[in-house]
Amino acid sequence: MRLWLVFPVLIAAALVARATNAQQVDFVIDSTLQVRETALPYTLDLNLTAVAPTRIGVGALLDLREIQKIVPERLADKAIVDNCGLQVRLDDLSFEAQDDAMDLNGDVTITIFECSRTSERDFQRGEQKKAILANMSTEATVELRDNCAFFKLIDLTLTAPEELREQLLEDNTLDSVKKLMLAAIDLVLNETPLCPELPAELASLDPVYENGGPREIGEGGLGVFLDGSVDVSPSTILDILTVLQQQELIPGPP
Repeated sequence: MRLWLVFPVLIAAALVARATNAQQVDFVIDSTLQVRETALPYTLDLNLTAVAPTRIGVGALLDLREIQKIVPERLADKAIVDNCGLQVRLDDLSFEAQDDAMDLNGDVTITIFECSRTSERDFQRGEQKKAILANMSTEATVELRDNCAFFKLIDLTLTAPEELREQLLEDNTLDSVKKLMLAAIDLVLNETPLCPELPAELASLDPVYENGGPREIGEGGLGVFLDGSVDVSPSTILDILTVLQQQELIPGPP
């Protein structure tokens, strides 16, 4: 854990009701997001601000720029839908933040196969019928549930080449693929919430987040902000004091 002290008197400010200036301390914590078998690195910038005698404001900024670089590489040429009659593969993916929204764009290959039933429950994939190159674009937002941030797709648009568009619209191919893609992506996103974890020495803070959303970091960098608060208790004060003493930012006990 890396730590920078902006004002090393957070505790005093939390105990004094008439503190004239907002006092704050910044913790920068390296963490990982587990996506199935893969651990993806991110950074948590935790800002604590004295706002009342018995309450500390919490601002958490999750810097996901490393994930933003890694995920497109890991998903390249991976099938996100793969069943008997259909395979949808991501050929390219890019996503970036713009103010308080997140845009995703990419190329997908939609391959349609013959599919025959071999038993009551089993099917067998046959020959390839057609392969379609399409463009995918979508926006994502962040929902706050159970103190965790969940990414959620707002909608998804698939655009096929002009010469295929009329036929695909007629047999609802793109609409069917879109629904399957949304279901597959939403399943993964719901399995991988961002739940900021504090190191053991700060675990008693137990912040409660009330709101959050995407946040652009730099130019197009992906971040997520969470705002909330912490109830001040003796154990909270002792834990923060201990951490500050361990980092030699305030004197240790006499």
